[in-house]
Amino acid sequence: MEKNKDLEKRFGAKLAYIRKAKKLSQMKLAEKVDMNFNYIGQIERGEANVTIKTIKILADALDVEVKMLFDFSF
Repeated sequence: MEKNKDLEKRFGAKLAYIRKAKKLSQMKLAEKVDMNFNYIGQIERGEANVTIKTIKILADALDVEVKMLFDFSF
């Protein structure tokens, strides 16, 4: 279970990194994907376990490939 938490935190950190690189606030990203900005924050802190569908929606909104969200070498 601990490995999953690490993955969620790493995914969230990468999401935040890309979002900030695109100069988007959590609020703006939330508006683009029609989600609550609190949920975006939970994802970025590694507190939420997101679905594949949500990952695809986030990647599309950020104009990146899904695999980029899992490239933790940043």
